[in-house]
Amino acid sequence: MKNYKYILAAMSVLIASISPSLMAAKLAVAIDNIKEIQGSIYISLYDNETSFQTNENALKRQKISVDKTTILVELGDLPAGEYAVKAYQDVNDNGKIDFSGMGMPSEPYGSSSKSKEAAPPSYKDAKFMLSKNQQVQIHFL
Repeated sequence: MKNYKYILAAMSVLIASISPSLMAAKLAVAIDNIKEIQGSIYISLYDNETSFQTNENALKRQKISVDKTTILVELGDLPAGEYAVKAYQDVNDNGKIDFSGMGMPSEPYGSSSKSKEAAPPSYKDAKFMLSKNQQVQIHFL
């Protein structure tokens, strides 16, 4: 019986030490520099470079109607880990981001990258670690 209590106590300590890395954290995305109050904003959350670069297999996607110049979107509970976010404003609501004749986006876009360059964001620059409730800022270009 004593051995059983020791095993139970040891398992409790082990679970308590492991569980913080597996706990869910809330992720919020704040988007600013919205210049046109029309259309929709599409937000995509990724957990790997391939999906981020190809815009496929997003963990979460959310569509928000634009009704103000800054928007805060809750993406909910996520396991602790590495993530990156992309967003764009579909001003004309045609369901996709439009590009100019030179291949640059003609609608506002941004990512969780700290870079303010007009170049496409890289996963390396946009990734962040989520281990507790966090808010990520996206500044539309």
